[in-house]
Formats: sequence, C-alpha cells, structure tokens
Amino acid sequence: MPADRGVSRWRLRNWRLRSKLAVVLLVPALSTLTLAGLRLNTQLDDVELFGQIQRELQLSAQAAAVSDALQLERDAAVWFVAGGRRDNAAELVARSSKVDAEVGRLRDVAASTTGIDEAVRESFQKSLQSLDGLNALRNTVTTTRYPDISVHSAYGQVLAALAQVHRATASSLSDETITPLAEANLALYSAKEQLSQQNSILLSTAERGEFAPGQVNALRAAQSRLDAALTDFANTASQENRQLLADTVSGSSVDGRNRLVQLALVQQADAGKVSISDADVMRVGEETAALLRSVSEDIEQQVDRAAVDLTEAARASAWRDAALVAVALVIAFALMAFVARSMLTPLRVLRRTALDVARNRLPDAIKRIRTHRDPARAAEEALVPVPINTTEEVGQVARAFDAVQREAVRLAVEQVALRANVNDMFINLSRRSQALVERQITVIDRLEQDEQDPDQLASLFELDHLATQMRRNSENLLVLSGTTVNRRVTRPVPISEVLGAAVSEVEKYARIQIAPAPELKIQGRVVNDLAHLIAELLDNATAFSKPTTKVTVRAIETRRGEVSIRIHDRGVGMQEQDVIEANTKLADPPEVDVSVAREMGLYVVGQLAKRHDIRVTLTNNDDIEGGVTAQVVLPVGLLHRGPEPVQAQPAPPALPPRQANPELEDSGVGVLAGVPKWTPEIAPGGFQPLDATPAPFPQVVHTHDAEPGGYFEVEQTSTSDLFTPTVTETVPPRDDELPDYSYPPATRQPEPVVVEEDDASTQRLPIYEDVLSRWFQGGEAEAAVRGELGGDRPAERPA
Repeated sequence: MPADRGVSRWRLRNWRLRSKLAVVLLVPALSTLTLAGLRLNTQLDDVELFGQIQRELQLSAQAAAVSDALQLERDAAVWFVAGGRRDNAAELVARSSKVDAEVGRLRDVAASTTGIDEAVRESFQKSLQSLDGLNALRNTVTTTRYPDISVHSAYGQVLAALAQVHRATASSLSDETITPLAEANLALYSAKEQLSQQNSILLSTAERGEFAPGQVNALRAAQSRLDAALTDFANTASQENRQLLADTVSGSSVDGRNRLVQLALVQQADAGKVSISDADVMRVGEETAALLRSVSEDIEQQVDRAAVDLTEAARASAWRDAALVAVALVIAFALMAFVARSMLTPLRVLRRTALDVARNRLPDAIKRIRTHRDPARAAEEALVPVPINTTEEVGQVARAFDAVQREAVRLAVEQVALRANVNDMFINLSRRSQALVERQITVIDRLEQDEQDPDQLASLFELDHLATQMRRNSENLLVLSGTTVNRRVTRPVPISEVLGAAVSEVEKYARIQIAPAPELKIQGRVVNDLAHLIAELLDNATAFSKPTTKVTVRAIETRRGEVSIRIHDRGVGMQEQDVIEANTKLADPPEVDVSVAREMGLYVVGQLAKRHDIRVTLTNNDDIEGGVTAQVVLPVGLLHRGPEPVQAQPAPPALPPRQANPELEDSGVGVLAGVPKWTPEIAPGGFQPLDATPAPFPQVVHTHDAEPGGYFEVEQTSTSDLFTPTVTETVPPRDDELPDYSYPPATRQPEPVVVEEDDASTQRLPIYEDVLSRWFQGGEAEAAVRGELGGDRPAERPA
C-alpha cells in the first residue's frame, strides 16, 4: 500500500548510504559540538563573571572614595564640635561638599552597574540608606549641642555601612588572582578606618585637653584593630604589595602620628591631662591616612587590571577554543567528505554502470548478438567491465556484477542459438507445409477441371479455399522466424487485385464487400506481403463480428498521394486500453515469445507493416453499428504510377460465348464468373505455388470493394502472365442504398477467355459456370443449386 511505502521510507534500512554515513559521522561531530559548546559556555560565563567582578570592584572603589571623604569630614566635624563649634566651620562645609560629590558619583556608578552579586547589591543599598542620613547628622552637628563623642560614633556607623560593601565584594570573589588582592585591599580599608578613628579621638582629646570617658580604651582598641588589619594585609598581600606598603607608609608623618598616640596615652596615664596640638594631630593623621589611601588605590588598580586581563583572557580563550572547534569540525567534515566520497563515488559508478548496462548496453549487446554473424565474438565485444579497480567490498561487488553481466551475455548467446534453432524449425516446417499445400492446391485444381457434379465441385472449391488458408498459416511461420516468403511478384499489380487476393485467403470471404479501388498499382515486391497483411486483418474482422454482418473494405488515395485501405467490421469493438496496446504492438512489434502464439495475426501484421514502412492503426467505430476499423496506409514509395511493362503474350484462341445465367444477373450480387484465383507470378528461383500446366478453364475468385459501386473482374489468360484486369461497368448505387453496401448487377458480362488446351473436354461447361457463380453468392445460391439439381444433401458453406 502507498501508506506502507511512505512509512518504510523512514526506516533505517531504507536510508541511502550517504545519509547513513552522514549520521555515523554526525554523531561524533555533534558530541564534539556539545562538549565544545559546554566549554565555550563556561568560558563565556567566566567572561561574564570577570565583568561582574570589574563592576563590583568599581563600585567598591567608589565606596572607598566616599569613605575617604567621609573620614575627613568626620575629623572636621569632631574637631568643630570639640572646639565648642566656634572655629573650623568653613573646613567642615568644604569637606561636606566633597563628600556629597563623591556620593553623587557613587550613585551614578550604581545606576550604570548591573549584573552584580545580590549580597553586594544589598550591602550597597544599605550604605545608600546610611548616606541618606548625612544631612540630618550634619544639621545636628552644626545646630545642636550633640557631643563630639556621639558625632564620632554617628559617622562611624555610616562608614561601617560603606565598609560592608567592601566585605561583600571581597567575599563574592573566588578567583585565585583577584581574591588575594581584594582581601589585601579590604585589610587596608579596615586599617585606614582604624587610623581615621584614632585621628578623630586624638582631635577630640587635643581640644578637651584630656580623654573623654572611654576614649582611652577606644584609642587602644583602634590601635589593636589597626595592627590586626596590617597583619591581615601581610598575610594576604603579595611580597610586592607588602613592600609597597612598607615603602609608602613611612616617614615623618607616620612617625609623628605614632608619637602623638603614645604621648597622649602616657600623659593620660601620668597626669590625667593631655597637651597635644590639634593641628599636628590633624596634619600627621591625615597625611598617614593619605599614604594608606595611595597604597589602597594602587591595589585597586591592580585588581582592576587583573579583572580586565582575566576578562580578556577568558574572551580570547573562548574565541580560541571556538576557532579550534571550528577548525576541528572543518577538518572532521573534510575527512568525512573525503572518506564518504571514496565510498560513494565507486558506488555511484557501480550504480550508473549497472543502470547503463541494464538499460542500454545489455539490450544493445543482445541486439548485436542477434544480428551478428558470430554471436560469440559479439558477446566478447559487448563485455565492458565496471571501471572500479579497488580491492575492497565495492570493488568485489563490481567484479561480481561483471560476472553477472558475462552470464547474462552468455545466456543471450544461448538464447540466440535457441531462437535460431526454433526459427530453423519454423522455416523447415513451413517449407514442408507449403510444398504439401501447393501440391494439394494443384491436385484440387486438376479435380475441379475434371469434375462435372456440382456438389462435388462445390466441395472441391471449399477444399481449394481451405488450402489457401493453410498456405497463409505456413507463411505466418516464416514471418515469425523472420524469413521472407519466396513467392515474389515481378511487376506492379493493381490495388483491386491485391485486395481480391487477400479476400481469397479468408475463410468467411462471402461476408466481405470491397468498394472500387483507385486505379493505382502496387510495386511487385510488396504485393505478397500486403495481401498477406490485409488477409490477416480481414480474417480478424470476420472472426470478431456477427455472422450476419458484413465487413467492408475501402481503398482511397489521400491528398499526400498515399493509399489508405480501411477495413470496417460491425463487431463488439475493443476496450480503449486494448486499442492502445494493439497499436503499440503494430507500430513496434515485440520479440517472438509465448504471447505471440495468442496474437499471431497481430504480430504478423506488425512485422509485415514494419518491413515496408506501412502504417497500420486500429480505432473503435463511433457509429451506431460499432465495431473496429483497421486502417492500412501505404506510403508513396510503395505505389507504381508509371506505365506497365509490356510483355509479349500469345493471343489465346477464342472460346464459345459463355451462356448467361439469368438468376445471377437478377441476384444483385456482382460476382462474375471468369475472375481468376489470384496466382502471382513467381520470380526465377522462387517457391512455385501451383503447377506449371495451364488451367483447363479460367478459375474464379470473388473479390469485394470498399467503395459502393460494384465489383471488378480479372481474367488470367496463361500461367506465364500475371493479371490482365478487365473492369466491368457498374451502375452507381442510390443514396439510400449506401449503408447496406448492396451492389447492382453488372450491366454487361466480360468476354470469355479461351485457353489453349490439348483436351477439348477441359473447356468450361455451363454447369461449371452456374455452380461457380452460385457458390460465391452464399446461402441463396446454395439453395438455388440444391433446388436446381434436385439433391437433398446441402452443399458445404464456408464458415
């Protein structure tokens, strides 16, 4: 079923080899692509991760800048509050403005930063909320009596929120290069904050002249946290950064700050009073903080460069790996294409060669073997090996196909030999049968000449007609064997005589009506085959139509000068597909096989038509009567339009006038006595169908026409001549008589022909003429003969 075929097409076993190879090679390619995709995805994730680290570090660095500015503002605010809010107000305002500027930059960076860690984002949001309270804190500092210790603590809370951003950023990192730098910088941020807290405590103490309650412990705790932060830095930072810190954070400012811290603690312990300069504390403290800030910024730059380098490295690695994967795939597919081509090309060559052998070479080779004089040599020349010389499986299949080709050619040679033997058998049987039939016809002719009894004469006529059919069947065997008939006509013959000869070989000749044919002649080399061809068509027309119907034959000349012979029966007709198949076989006859025995007439007609380029076609009749029309078109080259060659002939002696038969003249059937049985002239060396002795009296064959208008009469004067036609004058039928093809009686009888004979008893007798005319009239003549002779036994009528 079509659905099954559609489903089976998707089965693996029905896939083309190219598709199977593609699947086999596509599996590792897809695996490679999958793994490469995963690798590229990881590298692209690294690129995105390093980009995120850059954004987080930028955010942390900006938060550090805000912390630096805010630490300076805290120093100014504590100094301002501890001094009784009298001095340094301008310094506080200036530093507050700087803090606002840095906070604005922080907000801008945050707005343009996306795709950061959620912990970093949360800590950043909290730092912004703390920064939002700066204005309130500043207002409290300047307008209330808020103590300096509380101011220090309030600013410390905001700075702690900013420090949380640094810690969240450092904890979100996991790269072995960036993480140590970020942790070292986080330690510096913490150290700087502890240093700033000490500066704020010392400023408050310098203004007060003593430590506020709890500030000594706060100073010592800040110093401890500072030392711890520096220790963390030393543990996490590289040797270069440790050296950088040692080289940078040193000098008089650092030493001076350390002395002030120690001095304040010593004075507090000794006298409870502290006398240090607030200006010195501000100066050396902020200078030391600036040194730490410079180291921190340097490390920030290192972190940023590392993140950029890692991002570029990851991006470059992704591109490199993608390129490597692409190159690997290109190489893999190139190798796949090369291997597939090395496999598919021989297969295509094998397939193309096999199809060429099956469709072209082998049929051509068989044709050459059949027509060649030496079939074995033709078979050797036909063998062309498959042009594949490999030793793998495809090459082995090619060699196997060569063996199959050799076997097929060998079988063709054997078939040709067998066909030749069968043809020889056909020819031998046909020749033997023809010889016996011709002898039989000679004996029957002699008996007809000597017979006086009308019943016996009628039986002899029937035997004579059956013998003629047997001769045609023997000639069919010759056509099947591809051999031409030896009987040949040496001069042109009128078309009417050829039609008459064809009718004489049909069993049911009495049902055939032939209209007058054009006054054209057929070349002698075609006469026998054309008569045979038309006889086969007539025999088929009478066999497949009702016994009560007529088969009409018309011969007309077309505008192109060809002759068209149309045989029309009134049978059951044919199916359209059968008509198409029959016309195909007529145009191109098939090889002789078992099926030819069932359609021998069709095959014989096709072979005879092909031999002389005659076109034969069958069509169904569309009229009421139905049936089939067979059209035989004779090309111009088969017609003879020149003068007939003149041959010297002795004038035959005249016979006594033949007695007219009134019953025949009134019967309406234009069958005339004296029409010779068609006996073609035999070329020298040909097969002699009849004996050479002259007939004792002219013999008769009744012939029919295809155009309404009458019958023709042909007389044979001697066996050495072919035909000397004498056409009777006829009266054209009326219009209302055309459909039934009934013909008026002849208006005059032809002159009798006298043939020289040694015995006077062989002259035509009145009873012979009477019986002969009645025989060819059919059943009515039969009844007349029985009534006239008074016999009870009916004469035999041809079937």
